[in-house]
Amino acid sequence: MQEEDGEREQSLKEMIRGDLIDLWRINHPDSPPPETVRELLSFWFHEKKEAVRGLPKARAERLQQGANLHAQRICELRSLEPEDAKTTVEAIRAAHWTENARASWSLVLTDLIGDHPSLVLPVGFVCMLASVIFTAPYMFRQADLDIIGGDGVLAIFAVLILLLLVNGVILSILRRVSPKIPQFWRLTVVTVGVLFLVDQRWRAGLREQVLRQAQHPSQKVHKVLMHADLIATYALRWFLICLVIVLIFSAVGSVLNRIGPKQPARAVITSRMMLELSNLALWSQAALDSASAAPSSDGLRPYVASAERIDMIRSLDRIARMAEGRWKRSLRVGDPSADSAVAALGEGIAASARKWKAVAAKGGSQLVEMNESFTQALVDAAKGDWELLASTVSGRELLRRRMLRALRRLLALMVMLSSALVVLIDPFGLMGKGSNPALDSLLLTFGAILTISIDPTVVERLGNASKIASTFSAKK
Repeated sequence: MQEEDGEREQSLKEMIRGDLIDLWRINHPDSPPPETVRELLSFWFHEKKEAVRGLPKARAERLQQGANLHAQRICELRSLEPEDAKTTVEAIRAAHWTENARASWSLVLTDLIGDHPSLVLPVGFVCMLASVIFTAPYMFRQADLDIIGGDGVLAIFAVLILLLLVNGVILSILRRVSPKIPQFWRLTVVTVGVLFLVDQRWRAGLREQVLRQAQHPSQKVHKVLMHADLIATYALRWFLICLVIVLIFSAVGSVLNRIGPKQPARAVITSRMMLELSNLALWSQAALDSASAAPSSDGLRPYVASAERIDMIRSLDRIARMAEGRWKRSLRVGDPSADSAVAALGEGIAASARKWKAVAAKGGSQLVEMNESFTQALVDAAKGDWELLASTVSGRELLRRRMLRALRRLLALMVMLSSALVVLIDPFGLMGKGSNPALDSLLLTFGAILTISIDPTVVERLGNASKIASTFSAKK
């Protein structure tokens, strides 16, 4: 019997070895086939090591390929004059390189994982095993599970699914306000959840409420609800673990997007505006081709129903916000007259972009003029003639915009200060006798979200203020 078991084990090993070698031969037909498993592992490690060593070269090739593809698209513009094509193509190639230089390592690492998925399998297994080992004491305690029973476990999963659904709906709403708010919301939820787990006075109140309902003659309380505090605690723990895992992956992705060489802010913002102008020229040409085609069978005008219309409107809005915001701020040199001239140029470019938004929304006979204008704006920007992109803004219109901007900033500041005042002083007695850290964090979170929705630029100003504060604290 032992001899038969040994023969079966040996045949199984030979089968596995043969399958691995055959798989290597299929994926690497040009390389010499390995004869043993040890030789196969040696080939595998050598391949992965060479792939990692070639990352710098692959990064440069990836950037060059993307720049060339973007430049080739510019050559498709029919309204682009031949004498301007070379200058525009070189400017777009440089803009693409500058815009994607910082995230280039993320792109090439994504390509590496796609080409060598077996490289991340061991790392993923180790990370998953470590996460299970560290979180198992908090996720499962046999004594607690014996108390709540199988129905209680189902109730934990039901509450967890409800928390995930509510959190997903809130995140979908916050993403429409600003792409940076969801991460701030996740951090706040984790902080509030941890405070709830540390300060468990709410469990006693929940238990008393359930017992009071159970003692009422007309109320029928399920036995699972007798352990509602324990179920809520476990559901909150599992929910926080899910959020922490998402935050870790988001942090890793953010780090990968920032490990590339950092370019000056003025170069990055200017390159971003150049790429937006190139997209506008290409989208307007595609919209013009769609509008001149035969009507579609559903009876809608092709341009009104096209994706290019929405893309152009959103791109024009981004250009307007960048021109009067980050672009003009990044070009400041500290000289009042020079900064004033750049600010006026930014306001003029923003006004020109908003003027074309009305045309892009309606389409019609001005599509040809809009396409030619966008192409000419791209050429002017490539040559450095940014003043040709600006429209004349009347003093009344400029005053109105500045007043609206000042009012928006003042309102955002009042909301932020009011939320801090309610938490610190509690003038209306909303907090009760004692301070509740979880409620304080929740109020501050909603105040911050409302502040950012009123004035999204407050994040940048707070970042600059924190830099100044850190400078003074370092000097002390």
